[in-house]
Parts: sequence; C-alpha cells; structure tokens
Amino acid sequence: MIRAITPSDDTRALAAHLHFAPESGHIRLFDQRMLLMHADALAGLRRELVARLGLAPARELLMRMGWQQGFEDGQRVRQRMDARTPQAVAQALAMGPRLREIEGFVRHQPVEAMQLDVEHGRFWGDFLWHDSWEAQAHLAHCGPGSEPACWTVTGYADGYSTAVTGVPIHWREVECVATGHACCRVEGRTLADWQAHDAEADPGAYLRADSFVSAPDTTGAAAPGLAGFVGASAGFNAVAHLVRKVAPTDSTVLFRGESGVGKECFARALHGVSPRAAGPFIAVNCAAIPPDLVEAELFGVERGAYTGAERSRPGRFERAHGGTLFLDEVSSLALAAQGKLLRALQEREFERVGGTELRRVDVRIVAAANVDLREEVAAGRFRRDLFYRLNVFPIEIPPLRQRPEDIALLVAHFLARSSRRFGKTLQGLSPQAAGALHDYDWPGNVRELENMIERGVILADEGGVIEVQHLFAGGERLRGRIWRLGRGGALEQPPAPGPAEPPVDPRARRLVDQLLETLPSFDAIEQLLIDRALQRCEGNVSAAARLLQVGRGQMDYRLKKRADAAGAAPASAPAPQPPEDASSPLSR
Repeated sequence: MIRAITPSDDTRALAAHLHFAPESGHIRLFDQRMLLMHADALAGLRRELVARLGLAPARELLMRMGWQQGFEDGQRVRQRMDARTPQAVAQALAMGPRLREIEGFVRHQPVEAMQLDVEHGRFWGDFLWHDSWEAQAHLAHCGPGSEPACWTVTGYADGYSTAVTGVPIHWREVECVATGHACCRVEGRTLADWQAHDAEADPGAYLRADSFVSAPDTTGAAAPGLAGFVGASAGFNAVAHLVRKVAPTDSTVLFRGESGVGKECFARALHGVSPRAAGPFIAVNCAAIPPDLVEAELFGVERGAYTGAERSRPGRFERAHGGTLFLDEVSSLALAAQGKLLRALQEREFERVGGTELRRVDVRIVAAANVDLREEVAAGRFRRDLFYRLNVFPIEIPPLRQRPEDIALLVAHFLARSSRRFGKTLQGLSPQAAGALHDYDWPGNVRELENMIERGVILADEGGVIEVQHLFAGGERLRGRIWRLGRGGALEQPPAPGPAEPPVDPRARRLVDQLLETLPSFDAIEQLLIDRALQRCEGNVSAAARLLQVGRGQMDYRLKKRADAAGAAPASAPAPQPPEDASSPLSR
C-alpha cells in the first residue's frame, strides 16, 4: 500500500524528548547525548577537511558522519514508536524532517508528499531545503562550485530513512545553493531504485569505509573475494582503517572476534590490498585438522614418510609462498602443534614430514581467533611465546549486535544475492520483519544474518515480501521472547508481559500506613520526601533527584512550584520544566 507522508507538525511532542541538564553537562535527545556546537566552528572544521583532504574524501567523510547521526535518531524514533506496522513506519518517517529542523541544520519544504510502500520496499520523496547551514558554509569558504555541498544533511537523511524503514534509502541533492540555485532540492529513492534507473550510479559509495569495501549492490555482484563486505558503523570503519594501515607492510596480523563476524573476509581484504595481492591466499582451518596431521598439513610430506604417503606433496606454507597464509581458529591447535608452528613463524623455514631438506618460504601470516588468547595463555592452553609472535598487530572486530547500523545494508546485499541465486523476485522485508532483525541479538553475527536472509528468500512467495515467520523459522529467540504460531498459521509475538509487581516489604506497608494517618495529603507526602532527600544530600538538587530516581527537570519543576506557592522562588531553582517521565512516582 502506497502512503502519502508529509513532515510531522508535532514539534512540541519532539521537543519534549530534548532535555538540558547544565549541572551534569548533558544535553539529551531520545536518551542519547547531544552537543550544542557553534555552527561557525563546525563550518571551519569542514573547511579544514576540504583543504587537507580534497573535496571527494571530505564529502565521503562528512556524509558518513551525517549517516551515523541520522541512523541513531531514526533507530530511537522507531523504537519509541514501536514502528512495526506500515502506518507506524510512515509516522516515524514523517518526524525526520522536523527533527532535523529542531537540531538546527535545515528547513524542509515538501514539493510533494513522500510516497512509501513498505510492503514492497518502495519509496520516493522530493523536498526543498531552505537555509542549509552547510550550503551557506561551503559557499562562504569555497565559493560557487559545480557539485552540491549539503553532505552532512544528505547523509543524515539517508541514515534516518534507512533506520526507520529498514530499507537502504538514498537522497540525492539535485539543486544546491552552493551551485548557484535559490535553494537546495533533494530527491529520495531506495538504493535499488537509483541503481535500476542509472546502472553506472553508485549512490552508496560514501558508505564504503575504504577502497576495499564494496558498497551495497542490488545486482548481487561484488569484487572478487569481497562479497557481502558492507558496513557504515563506527566499529566497522575502525576495523577497515586498521586493515588499510597495516596492509602495505608484512607484519603479522591477529584478528579477534566472535564466530561469524567476518574474520576471514577481512583477512582476504587485507591480502587483496597488500603488495602480495598477486600471490596466493591460503586459508587453514586449524580446528578441522586432526592433531597428528597438523605437521603434514602445514609443512608437507615426502613420499614414504608414513604408510599411505605414496607421493610427495607441499604443505600450506609452501603453497602460500609469495602470498598470505591465514590461520583460522589458531587457538584450536594442540600445544605440540603450537611449538612446531612457532619455529616456522620465527625462522620462515621448515622441513617436510619425512624429509631432510630445509625449505624457506616468503609468506605473510594472518591469524584469527574467536576466543581471548590472553585468557587461553593464562589457562595454559596456548603458548605464551606463540601468542606474542602472532599478536604483532591485533585487530578486534565488533559483533553485529554492537553495530546495528550495518544490518539494513547487509540485508540489502544478501537479499539481492540470494534472490539472484534462486531466481526469485521479491519486494523486500515487511516492517515487522525489518524490526525483528533489529530486536535480535545475533549470536551468529553476519554469517547468521546471511543464512537467515537466504532462508527468507526460499520461503517467501514469488513477488511477495519476506515476513517474520520466514526469517525466524529456526528456533531463534528475540530478546528473550519466543515467537508462537498464531491462529492464521503465521508466527506472531506474544504480548509483552506487564511489569512484575515487586513483593512489598511488610515494614514498608506499615510506614505507608503511618504516613497516610499523619499527613493530610499526597502533596504533603511528596514534599516530605523531597525535603528529606535534600537534607540527606546537603542541598544538592541533582543528587537528591538521583536519590529519588527522578529527573533533574522534575525536581526543578516541583521546587519552583512550591516556591511560587510560597510567593518567592529559590535562587538556585531554574525555571519550571514539565516532568520528564510521567511514570515517575513524583509525577503522579
């Protein structure tokens, strides 16, 4: 169903989620910390980036920063509104333009209402942007140019729309004040739609953390060895940066991360951008080699070395000569095998099993472990000297649950690839399915996501959408809650249980009874609590608020209300603010 969406007019409701706490040095929007920055200083930083890096790198960097901001806002709005139905998704999407206005970046004017068809993964939007701080800053520092300059604002729109809808969406600036137009203008479509209309366009290029990272590709194609290598989160970018830094060297690299985070994918990327790219990349799964065959697998065998060795064959070290040897799950090696590996790493020389000839190889070592090797060393299961030989340049890969910004991009890539593989045409994920992916903890990380999307493509009907029951058909649990079979045969989530009533201490009951008998009203009881909290905290309002487990704004509001009733405001109490949380005991 196509829905027409105009920006939300409920500015007051959005502003209610913005809180200032000068005493603690915090500004919070939707429970995330914000910074009130000087526009001129930020514009100056932008100018420095352009001058030092050049237009193209600065544009990609600032668009990624905007994308991260937008995704954070969109994710929190979606969670607050529980946007699992098409109507709720549309409402959350409508808040995006107004939210960016509250943050002071630009004023939106829709040329036409946004069109959203969540069920079929379709989106279209057309906006005029007035008073864009970024366009004005670019014009002041760089003068008129030939390319649009609202990079941060565009990236924000991409990230927010993607987080809310669960579908990668890109806004393209088609007119800009920095190029001589009266105002800026943007058009929004899904990444798939942009690529379908312009095969040479790469609207997601700025999401690449570095030159080896492939952007989301709806055709299913990817650079050799880099399939599925997409991401825009800070954690992903940090890993990509480290890989780029160490790639030109011959240093040993140790990847650490949970199973399924993409350690081998990063290892292949490292090899692909290194000077050894033309050489072989040999991967060894150390956990799959029986202990008595480790030496033969790594170093090779001479004919007649043991029963069944009918011919000589090279080991993995020899096969990787001139290239990279990847030792996956290196912690699985037995201690005896670790000692043999250590000498080969130190000297880059070895003998084949049953041989006497000393062989030397030119090979780069890249290892990976899904456990903490320091803990393994402390437990006596891993050699300390081998650990220090491998731990030259460690890189920690964060799990998928710590980088939810990457989920929508990975879903788009895996969906396109699986659809092509199975010859199916699908319209994407339903809002419920997209929301469920963000609610899941991902113990299997990226590999599990890829398998789940493949399962969904197989189960979904031709031309339809992937539903929750298509994805979570393997016994997965969402945040501790189990999906069940509904009356219509589809999986559904049981209603969330209400908050459990804590057991009441009999002493607390007696105390409440005494208060009710002694004090004349609820206001008097409330005031007694506030006064006692202030006494215990020696007049520190913030500390008293924490003691009562209420917001500082609530305390200020009640102190000011009491002062007004008494005819004199206390000097330390700021202007009254509405209560932050209506569920608090003091707000009832």
